[in-house]
Amino acid sequence: MTGYCRLELSSPFFLAPLAGFTDAGFRALALASGAALVFTEMVSAKGMMYGSPGTDALLYTEDGTAPLTAVQLFGSDPEAMFKAASDPRLAPFPFIDINMGCPVKKVFSSGDGSAVMRSPSLVEELVRAAKEGSGKPVTVKIRAGIIPGTPLAAGCARAAERAGASAVTVHPRYREQMYGGEADHSLTAAVKDAVGIPVTASGDITDADSYLAVREQSRADAFMIGRGALGRPWIFAALKETESLRAAGERDARVFREVFAKHSNGFDALDAVKRHLSVLEKILPPRAAANSMKLHVCRYAAGLPCAKKVRTEVVSALAPGDILAVAEKYFGGSEGC
Repeated sequence: MTGYCRLELSSPFFLAPLAGFTDAGFRALALASGAALVFTEMVSAKGMMYGSPGTDALLYTEDGTAPLTAVQLFGSDPEAMFKAASDPRLAPFPFIDINMGCPVKKVFSSGDGSAVMRSPSLVEELVRAAKEGSGKPVTVKIRAGIIPGTPLAAGCARAAERAGASAVTVHPRYREQMYGGEADHSLTAAVKDAVGIPVTASGDITDADSYLAVREQSRADAFMIGRGALGRPWIFAALKETESLRAAGERDARVFREVFAKHSNGFDALDAVKRHLSVLEKILPPRAAANSMKLHVCRYAAGLPCAKKVRTEVVSALAPGDILAVAEKYFGGSEGC
């Protein structure tokens, strides 16, 4: 994929920014597993201005990963967005993404996240502020809208484009849906028709069948995988192989499913835990590193016979060594999973 935010990318498959999940360790795993581009967890523009604790950990990148890592900022104050975008800590990142889609009550009630979509003029102001502050390409991530049946995505995408945005990502659920129901990628297609910049489809891509359906319905230029990658960083390699086969003329769904089964069966969960944990130990206190790993370890065990035992044992982990012991016990062969 060429020319996306001035980057030459290996594929159109990106890791979505997910608060509490896509830390530097998981981003490094995703890149190693075939993701073409990854995004930080969302970072508060005002938090950067006021020295919010924890910001440096959110911005940390492993050696060699920064060129393929975008920073995602959120906020509704153009001045704060300008100042955050001009912060020297953002220098390693190739572009800035602005979160205009977070549905969480705390974020929305502050006027941030998906609340920004109520005002296309504010969308423009924020994009311009980030561009002027950083001198970098700027993208936006939006939802379908706020209230079901009242789509706002196309209008907000046009506003972002007018302000100079380089691309837009659409998660076609309304804010009131949160993460329930199904993503309606006909709304992504409507955005594709409304703008001339690249459009990335986000939402409900979990396997070959869902990817091919989203691809056909959305007509998107790129695809962002969030929850579908949790516990399954191998999904990026599987999607990349699936797309290569499709482009070569393959249409047999069984072939695509075999690709996913191959990558799933070949995944080494213990190695993933070790690599992920080694990054978190560099940036977080031991207890925090252990806590951050708990959900990931449970995700790796999801669907396996040992899943309940893993959840029971990992919840009491107090240090990275405890996490590693559980992973070695169930993913390393001593008890098996």
